[in-house]
Amino acid sequence: MLLQETKNYVEYVLLPDRMNMNGFDSASLITSSFLAKLDEFSMHEDLCSLTDMAKNILKNRKEFNDYVVKEFQDVEEK
Repeated sequence: MLLQETKNYVEYVLLPDRMNMNGFDSASLITSSFLAKLDEFSMHEDLCSLTDMAKNILKNRKEFNDYVVKEFQDVEEK
């Protein structure tokens, strides 16, 4: 289950940053890019440690993807 902190991050940080500034045009591109970066960070635990939110996202990949898609669609409809 996604943490509320994760949902807030998607709504207030991830989507606004990715949709407006980086030119992403689909939720699947946003999630695949974001998860790839988290995967990369998780492989280097000797250099950095993941936050609880990052661990929550990696543990709940499918739910995270579904949530980003839903929120992306909601933002597009506004």
